[in-house]
Amino acid sequence: METLLHNLSEVFAVSIIHSLWQCLVIYLLLRIFLADIVRLSAAVKYKTTVTALFTATGWFIYTLFAQAANYTWQLTAQTVTDGPQHLPLITALKEITHANERYEVTIERYLPYITTIYIIGLLFHTLRLASAWFQMQQLKQNAVPDSQLQKRLNQLSVMLNNKRAVIVSYANRIDVPCVTGYLKPLILLPLSLSTYLSAKEVEAILLHELAHVKRNDYLVNLLQHVMSVILFFNPFVLLMNRIVNQERENSCDDMVVALTGEPLVYAQALLKIEQNNVRYLPLALAATGKKYHLLNRIERIMKTKKPMTNIRHVVLAFTILLGSITSIAWLNPAIGSGKLSVKITNFSGIINSLNSISDTSKKSAKASKATVAHKSHVAAKGVRVYTKNGKTYYYSTGMEDPKLEAMGRQMDEYGKQLDKYYGSADFKKLEQGLESKGKEIEAFYNNPDLKRIQDSQEKVSHEFEAAYGDNSEPEKIGKQMEAIGKKMDTYYNSPEFKAMNAKLMKKYGIPENYNYSSSGYKRDENYDKYQAELKKNIPAEVTGYSDDMTKLGEQMSNHFNTPERKAAQEKMRSMGDSMRRAFNNPRIKSQQDEMRKLGEQMRAYTANPEVKKLQQQMKALGEKMREYTNSPEFKKRAEEWKNSMKAANWDFNDNFNVDIPTPPDVPTPVTAPAAIAIPVPVAAPMVVPPAPPAPTKP
Repeated sequence: METLLHNLSEVFAVSIIHSLWQCLVIYLLLRIFLADIVRLSAAVKYKTTVTALFTATGWFIYTLFAQAANYTWQLTAQTVTDGPQHLPLITALKEITHANERYEVTIERYLPYITTIYIIGLLFHTLRLASAWFQMQQLKQNAVPDSQLQKRLNQLSVMLNNKRAVIVSYANRIDVPCVTGYLKPLILLPLSLSTYLSAKEVEAILLHELAHVKRNDYLVNLLQHVMSVILFFNPFVLLMNRIVNQERENSCDDMVVALTGEPLVYAQALLKIEQNNVRYLPLALAATGKKYHLLNRIERIMKTKKPMTNIRHVVLAFTILLGSITSIAWLNPAIGSGKLSVKITNFSGIINSLNSISDTSKKSAKASKATVAHKSHVAAKGVRVYTKNGKTYYYSTGMEDPKLEAMGRQMDEYGKQLDKYYGSADFKKLEQGLESKGKEIEAFYNNPDLKRIQDSQEKVSHEFEAAYGDNSEPEKIGKQMEAIGKKMDTYYNSPEFKAMNAKLMKKYGIPENYNYSSSGYKRDENYDKYQAELKKNIPAEVTGYSDDMTKLGEQMSNHFNTPERKAAQEKMRSMGDSMRRAFNNPRIKSQQDEMRKLGEQMRAYTANPEVKKLQQQMKALGEKMREYTNSPEFKKRAEEWKNSMKAANWDFNDNFNVDIPTPPDVPTPVTAPAAIAIPVPVAAPMVVPPAPPAPTKP
């Protein structure tokens, strides 16, 4: 048994080592594909990354089974071995015949430790995933539905062409809206959502969650977590997971903006929700996501962040991929007989050859580099020059558009005014009051006595269901009564009965539609004679139907009116009365009324004409900015600026730390990564050192 476990540990360890380079190759190919060389939508990026993640997991599982299939299993311990005991990392590995041609490192004793650490980590992450699942189940059980919100959600679902039934409810232990469930999707909203979001903002958030449902994101997210548990040790799986989460939210954002046409409202909703977010649910798809990603999403929604190709990332990923493949082909790494071996390479000769080549061209290369860089920077429009300590720095403040900058400053001013309004003492006081009342109400509903009553009521309900939940007997009686009723109805509606009845009514002078059984009328002898002769002429079979119907009715009544059933019903009714009395507590009703009043005050506060006017101005200015940035004039200027930047031979060195003087009349530009060419970046300065002195002849 011990030998078998040892063999299994070696198979797992070798597969784990394989997974590192496998996921590295997949991740590098993915980064090259997603480098915006060809403009791709967020949905395409999402599907591509999910495919890469599935490929990485499938490759790991395939490798594990392949290693197990080709492994030489030892069922008993051996002291002397004639053949290889461990599966090589590369199938069909050639035997190492010349030991002096390869470096060897013994790793056999480390393989069981690698597997042990993997199993411990696998159990830990599995428990975390199970804990998250139970947490979501508790939230779903305690959710409170809202009929009005459900109607609006159904309308939005039709607008989004979502054919699946989705339920929306409120939950008291979440801070952000989220969606859970695949077969029965459920959108959960915080109880306090309506206190800080407008109706349009709530609709935008609901559309975002419906987009998750329509795209089946919950199922993919669940599989994504399972794959993360299996490959928790692999950093490249973590990086691919981040891309999946990012592009998933971007895809839903695109669907919301395309449907509503109001990106400003949606961006404001995301920002407000993030300000109230303190909890994280891994198995739920929330509207905001991680905090570090929120700013990029808002910039992307508002179209202020233009996606541009980052050639540095492409070159870096391609270089690492090419270097990895070259190293594998050159060094020929392999594992055999519990040893890691690589081919010996004479690096000294290669280095000497490279040095001899570089020495002949180093001087001319240095001299030409400074001159070419200087000329290319001067030729580029918008490039500024700054000289300090004998070094020349070329930098760019981005595309300068006075009209767009003026609108941006005006938008900032609107934002500051809005922040002052929502940051006032009165508004803060309302928020604190709502939060305080909400905590008091939450404490009431979490009271142990109330919980005990709820548990008792649930227990009594389960007992009643177990004892009297079987309705097969009443259903059987009901079907029999229905069959007899149809037979009686057939007879009394037959032409023969109608003719006989009309003849008897005429014989005894009974007028039609004359109700002898009503109060105020006295039945006469003719009516009694009519009834007696009518009953005499009705066939015995039909009369028997009436008797059978009476007996079945008594059986039905006896089934539902037993003393035990009535006692159980009375017990349930008593528990319900106790629950109603608890929920009709005057103190909690008063707190709910106060909270409702505070909510009305906050809504009235946010409905202030000045705030509405400011929001309308911001919306109008945003539309104006979008129209301007989409105009031929702006696109032409942006293209000219981008082409001028291509003429500059930039040196993107992030280690430069130089204080660039800011012109007095130009606002401070927004800092952006140096390698991303967007309309408002600040490129990293380039240092052009003085030209080296000419070499002196000996």
